[in-house]
Amino acid sequence: MAAELSATTAAARAGTLPPARLTGGTFTLNNYGVFGVDGSTPIINHPEAALLGVGRIVDKPWVLDGQLAVRKVTQLSLTFDHRVCDGGVAGGFLRHVADCVERPALLIAAV
Repeated sequence: MAAELSATTAAARAGTLPPARLTGGTFTLNNYGVFGVDGSTPIINHPEAALLGVGRIVDKPWVLDGQLAVRKVTQLSLTFDHRVCDGGVAGGFLRHVADCVERPALLIAAV
């Protein structure tokens, strides 16, 4: 899987990735933050079941343990097909992703 990901990434960067390699997926991760965008409402295309969007990371005032602090914050957005996934499950997935972003050690503990 790592080798395929590396080959696909290299082809995309070289501009030689054929459009057929970019279609037919069921889940898409979109980093619109690289364009300076905070949030978006991603639109899924058939046969996708869901799309997770990640906004830019910016310094914002945040309350932490009852104290105001400056923290790096990003906006996550999840669009999903209700015919494929229940809203509660999708919300739980988004919460899990947010938890992993906030506390990356959770990823190691889960393995």
